[in-house]
Amino acid sequence: MLKRQLHKVPAAIYKIPRAPPDKILGLTEEFNKDKNPNKTNLTVGIYKDNWGHVTTFPSVARAQMVLDQSFEMNTDLSYLPIEGCPDFQSNVLQFLYKESCPEGAEFLSKNRISFVQTLSGTGALAVASKLLSLFMSKAVWIPNPSWPNHANVFQNNGFKRINYYTYYRDGGLDVDSWLQDLEQAVRDGDGSPQCIVLHACCHNPTGVDPSLEQWRTILDKINELNLIPIIDMAYQGLDTGDLHKDAYLLRMSLDEERYQWPNGLFLCQSFAKNMGLYGERVGSLSVVTPADTELKLNIDSQLKKIVRGMYSSPPGYGSRVANVVLSNPELKKTWFKDVQNMASRLQYVRAELGKRLDWPLLNNTRANHGMFLYTGLDPSKVDQLRRNHSVYLVQDGRLSLSGLNDSNLDYVCDALKKVSE
Repeated sequence: MLKRQLHKVPAAIYKIPRAPPDKILGLTEEFNKDKNPNKTNLTVGIYKDNWGHVTTFPSVARAQMVLDQSFEMNTDLSYLPIEGCPDFQSNVLQFLYKESCPEGAEFLSKNRISFVQTLSGTGALAVASKLLSLFMSKAVWIPNPSWPNHANVFQNNGFKRINYYTYYRDGGLDVDSWLQDLEQAVRDGDGSPQCIVLHACCHNPTGVDPSLEQWRTILDKINELNLIPIIDMAYQGLDTGDLHKDAYLLRMSLDEERYQWPNGLFLCQSFAKNMGLYGERVGSLSVVTPADTELKLNIDSQLKKIVRGMYSSPPGYGSRVANVVLSNPELKKTWFKDVQNMASRLQYVRAELGKRLDWPLLNNTRANHGMFLYTGLDPSKVDQLRRNHSVYLVQDGRLSLSGLNDSNLDYVCDALKKVSE
């Protein structure tokens, strides 16, 4: 009798609601079902060449050959340490905090940078947000608009308040409103630290970046308000084609004569875009600590605990590929050329769009950074593009430039003109 009564109680599993499809990957599923031979996917930020192919960079292909020829490097399939491959840590810290940012060398020499290898940049954000929510903050400021997954990652890792600061308005960057939003937030807050997400370069989705002068003003205000900066550097090299040059926000932030970050500075970095290691999930989280080795050891231990509970340890193959590229001077030089070629092609696509479309934003030097173009098309126009022309954009009007090439540019531009009339 008791067993029958228990079965009458609704099972808790039926309380699970259906989640909406991912705003980007869900569109790819719809694209794959489309039968139009002219269909064009301009949603996902994956670099494609002028023939529409996702190809391996020459530097990465050669690094893979090195691994294939090395019995020892290619046959050890044991677990990596929780914090990742030691060689990967050494190589990435050298690349980020000595080569890209000479200002960081002192932080390394003083043992003030905690580091873990992560599941690309998304994994870095997840680990950072978990550490912050456990010990420091449950409020974060994200640009409006921003990469849709930012809010998702912070919500899933303990943040209770997801706030949005004004970033883009009326076709351009709005720094004044951005700073006003932050000042109001601090006045209305409870006194506990708040975090802020900053796109290092090639803002996703708008492609609009602050100038160096504007960044200085922004960093001054963030430092004054004692916000915790979280730099998301997913597109290093895709702006100017120069990997070192594109790390300017990190360099500016590490100016100790001007800035003190009492709660640390968090850098979430990825090799997905600039090495084409999308599926290998290769990235890192580094935390620039405000004090000596003792504090760093505490942070190291907590990062390891978080990673252990989240995914135990990172995958190995992608980090081995990155190690070969970063540690071999010839391959590193080839990699720099690969990134320069990728950025040049994106600039070429923008120029070709400018020849075909009379859009002021294509002539705006501040709005032409990286892989994406913010078209300004409203959701109804985006729907028309998809239904009538099988041209797929993200619903906010973001267009992935790498999906355009000589074979589809005219078709896509004609479709854009038709829905813009």
